[in-house]
Amino acid sequence: MKDTEKKPKRLHSDIVRDSINTFGTNVIGSLLSIISAFFVLGVLDPAVKGQYNQVQLVGNGLFTLFGFSINAAMIYFVSRYKIKNTKKAIAKLTVAMSALILAAGAVAVLFMKEIFFSGSTAFYCWAAVVYGLFSFLMNVCLAILRGENKFKMFNTINLLQKVLLTAFMFSMLVWPSAMLLVTSMIGIQVLMILFALYGIKRWNGKEPDPAPEDDHSVQTGAMFRYSLKSHVSNVMTYINSYLGSYIVNAVYSLSTFGIYNAAVTMMQQVWLLPDAVSQVIMSRIAAMHEKDDKVRLTLMSCKVVTYITIVCAVLLVLVAQVFVPIVFPKYVEAIAPLRYLIIGSIFICYAKVLANSIAAYGKPELNILPTIIGIIVNLSLSFVLIPPMGVNGIALATSASLTAQGFTSMVIFCLFTHTPFYRLLIPNGEEIRSVKQIFKK
Repeated sequence: MKDTEKKPKRLHSDIVRDSINTFGTNVIGSLLSIISAFFVLGVLDPAVKGQYNQVQLVGNGLFTLFGFSINAAMIYFVSRYKIKNTKKAIAKLTVAMSALILAAGAVAVLFMKEIFFSGSTAFYCWAAVVYGLFSFLMNVCLAILRGENKFKMFNTINLLQKVLLTAFMFSMLVWPSAMLLVTSMIGIQVLMILFALYGIKRWNGKEPDPAPEDDHSVQTGAMFRYSLKSHVSNVMTYINSYLGSYIVNAVYSLSTFGIYNAAVTMMQQVWLLPDAVSQVIMSRIAAMHEKDDKVRLTLMSCKVVTYITIVCAVLLVLVAQVFVPIVFPKYVEAIAPLRYLIIGSIFICYAKVLANSIAAYGKPELNILPTIIGIIVNLSLSFVLIPPMGVNGIALATSASLTAQGFTSMVIFCLFTHTPFYRLLIPNGEEIRSVKQIFKK
């Protein structure tokens, strides 16, 4: 009897610990970015930053579109069936998707350069392809670490990447070159992939065994079918989140793109906690078998994350309003789009947590509808708002679409789990006591 009572407490403790550690890592990484920006953005021309951001944007697009979200499938299958039963399928899919990313990138560079690489030289075009490939490989490694609940190694890699990139950012004070930033970014990716592979192979103690009913080899087809279900919603989420950035990149100058991207980057800082919690709970929920436990963990995570995010969003706008004109005068125009973007950054927190929860149930296809609605709202409002508002219209359209996506995710989760809608908004006594206990510790 004692053993059965200890398991939920231990699980709860592990989730809280890993969430706090992941959140702390994200916060430190964000602070490093702010510190480097404090010294660098003051001397870095927006066009140079725009060139760097263009490589990131196109590279991430290649990885997102042609990686087929197998990293999401890996988290789910490694959590349930463990690495011993999934490593063959992971290896086959990784090789196949890597080849596809390279092929798609080559097509983009050779035949669609003016669309995706406006104003760029051949170096930056091919650098975006390489960046996309290494982003994919790194995310495969991080997905395996998450599936194995190796969050200490997962957080160490993320933090080390931020530290190294910040160190190279300071070189901009001497040589403000987009080429140096891009090459250092890719080099750091290679180092982190090697470090992650070491973490995957290394075990502290006995390797965990899957449940008896899950102790069998996972077929490549099964993992790929799950990834396809996840891929539709993941691609649409990416498109919905970055559609505005692609429009600005295509329509406006690199300088304007660099300024708009600064607003997007500031807005994304309020996602530190939602990202941390969603990263931790997916592997835990996938390994759970009791529906009530899954719902309880999801509900409490959503509410805690959203309440804190609202406070952080308000503070971010106030701080940006005061300090950006003083510290980063070249980027003062980023404040206006930030005001519009910040509204959508709140409700999308629900989508971030709920999408990972639903995927952990083995139903990633349920995340498709919220993203479709988000894209429809984004495109419709973009056509209406860009002529009178310009870049601010793009930001407002993005914000409205993120809000629509978050709200629809809430409705779908409630219907799927038969949970009253108010429980996603209002904490009950048990949740309040649990949070108080966490802070007492």
